[in-house]
Amino acid sequence: MKKRLLESSDLIVLAAIAVVVALVLAWGQQHPIDYTSLDTTGITYPSGTVTEVISEDLGPTPYDSSRLWGSQELRVRINDGDLAGQEVEIHNEVNDTHNILCEEGTSVIVRLETQVGLEPYFSIYNYNRGFGLAALLVVFAAFMVAVGKLKGARSLVGLAFAIFLIACFMLPAFYYGYPVIPVTLGVVLAITVSSMTLLNGWSAKTRVAILATLGGVAVAALFYAIFSAVLHVGGYNMEAAEDLIFLRQRADFQVGDVLFTCVLIASLGAVLDMTMGVTSALFEMRQVHPAITQRELFRAGMEMGQDMTGTMCTTLILAFAGGAITTLLSLLTYGTQTFQLLNSDYLTLEVFQSLVGSIAVILAVPLASAFSAWALGGPKGGKSR
Repeated sequence: MKKRLLESSDLIVLAAIAVVVALVLAWGQQHPIDYTSLDTTGITYPSGTVTEVISEDLGPTPYDSSRLWGSQELRVRINDGDLAGQEVEIHNEVNDTHNILCEEGTSVIVRLETQVGLEPYFSIYNYNRGFGLAALLVVFAAFMVAVGKLKGARSLVGLAFAIFLIACFMLPAFYYGYPVIPVTLGVVLAITVSSMTLLNGWSAKTRVAILATLGGVAVAALFYAIFSAVLHVGGYNMEAAEDLIFLRQRADFQVGDVLFTCVLIASLGAVLDMTMGVTSALFEMRQVHPAITQRELFRAGMEMGQDMTGTMCTTLILAFAGGAITTLLSLLTYGTQTFQLLNSDYLTLEVFQSLVGSIAVILAVPLASAFSAWALGGPKGGKSR
């Protein structure tokens, strides 16, 4: 019989997600973000379109002929906001850090500063990348559905829900002084249960994968506690610590615990992938070989994990390394010495986060293997080999 597109369990999960989304949105209405460390009164960022390049004085930089320096005089039509439809002239400085080259038809974001008694001041903030980002998102979703079919679509729902929880609940909760660690653990639990259940329904395989994932997260939390004390690192060692300290003016924000959130959220995706991969393979193995024993199931899971842990940990560590390259290069240009670099807050935090996450991924293999073997039980039919 052909499998239905949506089972009753799927509808229950989607309904539960909808309820959570509604509750979070209602909570957000009662808890608006009404404090900032910088005064942005009178500053807006409407979109605009360059209708004419009135004049320009541009030339190649001395170190890269493909990049230009200089200035432009532009006529820009404001597309939204209070001045929508008006055309204004904007002086656009083009340099190393603000290399926004415009031509007729370029879509831009305009920085508009208005103060009582003064003429509005316009400047080019950046390219308007909204359409490009939306197009990239559509391509990503299309490939997810084309390759993953129904499970790809379910994964998109799970991913959207995870991002929603982080952006619309976890961050505002931190802003209002909610305890960082319990909120983080609650969000991790919600993401794990929703992602796993969307993929496979509320099945035995799903329950085992959830249990193994939470075990992997617990491992990450344990090693975080141990090595954050050994290395003397925490939220106060992060680059954004000074900015976050301002948040304590608004709420009792726990700056020291925010590193815990970074470690768990960064490693969660890899742990989810690992546990579901091992669990799915072992449940499929039981279907193909009903006579397989629990010991053999556990051993098979460990053997599969040997290949998966190598690539997964490499992926996780290289992801952190990729994000650190530009900062490390800038540190080298400052004449940073080897031991100074190795013991710096920045490099220590990068290594700490990547290795704690990798440890969680590695130990997720025996956890997933053991829980799967326990859930599947002994041989079913035939003789044990």
